[in-house]
Amino acid sequence: MTKNDTAPTGEERLKSRRRTFWRYVALAILVAIIGGMLSGAAAALYEDGVIPLWLPLVMCALVFAGLVWFTWDYFRWIDELDRMDNLWAHLIGSYGCIFISGVWFFAAQLGLIPPPDALAIISLLIGLIVVAYVVRKLGLR
Repeated sequence: MTKNDTAPTGEERLKSRRRTFWRYVALAILVAIIGGMLSGAAAALYEDGVIPLWLPLVMCALVFAGLVWFTWDYFRWIDELDRMDNLWAHLIGSYGCIFISGVWFFAAQLGLIPPPDALAIISLLIGLIVVAYVVRKLGLR
């Protein structure tokens, strides 16, 4: 027997790499959620006069830096096919958000519905990107 008999197969290495990647993504999402909650709490505490202004500003800068770093690091993890799927999903999501937001603003200007707010538009954008990405990954191109 040789020493290489215990080496993992290519399939085992791929499974391990995917598990590690999804753990990384889950941890990053958890950290982003906690960062968002903490920065939101800091903003509320500032509005109540409990903490000084610099504290929520520092927290916002830290969350922003973390998001920039995660995005850069995420694109180092993925391969060319995943990068193409991400770009495609972002394009479709952006176009969809622009079209729906345009109709939404128009209907609001006519007084038919309430005007959109920033959080609703960002949520719409993220939702459309996720749907487009999942559709792409399911092979429905």
